[in-house]
Amino acid sequence: MRAKERYNFPRTYIPEQGLNPYDSEVYKASHIMNGNTLYSSLLQEWTKGLLKEEGLISVFTHIRDIPYAIVPEWNDSDDIIRRMVTENKGWCGPKHHLLAWMFQQLGVRTRYRYIPFRWQDQPFHYPESITILFPDLPSSVHLCLEVFLAGEWKLIDATWDPRLKRAGFPINTWDGGSETMPAVCEHTHEPHLTQRTHDNREVRITFVRRFNAWLESIREEEKYN
Repeated sequence: MRAKERYNFPRTYIPEQGLNPYDSEVYKASHIMNGNTLYSSLLQEWTKGLLKEEGLISVFTHIRDIPYAIVPEWNDSDDIIRRMVTENKGWCGPKHHLLAWMFQQLGVRTRYRYIPFRWQDQPFHYPESITILFPDLPSSVHLCLEVFLAGEWKLIDATWDPRLKRAGFPINTWDGGSETMPAVCEHTHEPHLTQRTHDNREVRITFVRRFNAWLESIREEEKYN
């Protein structure tokens, strides 16, 4: 990577932003990851000695198991995926960019899938400290992946880490061939994706802080169950 070259994900990839994927150019993660020893070493570690299908499953599982967290401060980072890997946390955007790059290295075609959704429509067991924010929380857009296998495109979603299951999060396992569930329930009445939804910055910031803290509390409780 050239010294002054920056790797900025579109702000649309930070789900609490309430923006849509057509507000800015989609940046191809392969531009940063090709030739980077961190990612190639990870891929080798996760697939060493495995057949192709086993390697795909291993890559999916490792990325899924990265603890989910929304980190708006990373939006100005040179390499968000590197921070996700080294700090072991991240949200749907960097997770699926890394997944797409690794699948492509293993010879599988991929494309991004955008799902409009609202946090308040999800079947999670939210605490009251979060639900009180819902009336002013804007709609958002989730990023996941489609892979081309056995002659058709199939949705693959590695968003939620397994320790969140007890709070109602849909945790995906993958057999290397079939579809998984999307991480969120689609908001079918979403306005056209080129339209901005009502936004409240203070509510978004508060939601992100409380949501991340809640997820950490779930994981901590899971350790003792």
